[in-house]
Amino acid sequence: MATFVLVHGAFQGGWVWREVAAALRGRGHEVFAPTLSGCGHLHHGAREGLGLHAYVQDVDGLLQFEGLDQAVLVAHSYSGMICGAAMMRAAHLLRRAVFVDALIPDSNASFADVAGEAFRHMLEAHRVNGWRVRPWPLPVFGAPPERAAWFAQRLCDFPLAAFTAPFPGEFDPSAVETSFIACRHTASPFIRAMAGKAAKLGWPVAELDSAHCPMLACPAALADLLHEQA
Repeated sequence: MATFVLVHGAFQGGWVWREVAAALRGRGHEVFAPTLSGCGHLHHGAREGLGLHAYVQDVDGLLQFEGLDQAVLVAHSYSGMICGAAMMRAAHLLRRAVFVDALIPDSNASFADVAGEAFRHMLEAHRVNGWRVRPWPLPVFGAPPERAAWFAQRLCDFPLAAFTAPFPGEFDPSAVETSFIACRHTASPFIRAMAGKAAKLGWPVAELDSAHCPMLACPAALADLLHEQA
């Protein structure tokens, strides 16, 4: 059985993986779903200066302090930046990586750089108090209607710097065996484009009949795919 590390996207927390984690544990896997600094139940620690560097330290710290080895690192959405950096720093601790509708980094480029001009306009429109960004409209996340209120109540502001800080150095997509899971009904064009980018990198690409957050829309199907790819 495998050890999974499930890393959430922007505005969320480890709570978003609850059902996927339960399904994976039911198959005998060990699962960690960390909440990043200043997010979820740690929202009281949100502060100016938090960003990509701190989040990479969060994931590195989990791998190191839990003594994980041969872990399956799972990125969703924004956390492709975090997990991409972790792949560069801790490849020896990883069995493989799986990007779930996640941004694939470019060397020395920020999330906003990769996402493009339309995203940068949306980012500026959601900026609060200089350094924070309020959550996107719910259709961007693709939460199913029956889960939308539950999901929205748990979203927290996210630091602007997380989107504007450059990827720390060179990204080598071959450093860890990696696959991609694309969601067919994702609203964001730049996220939809990541499946093609993954295929060009030689990563295997699977699809889910889901919007951008399959951990909410089809957690059992997502867990099945993760189990198969582990």
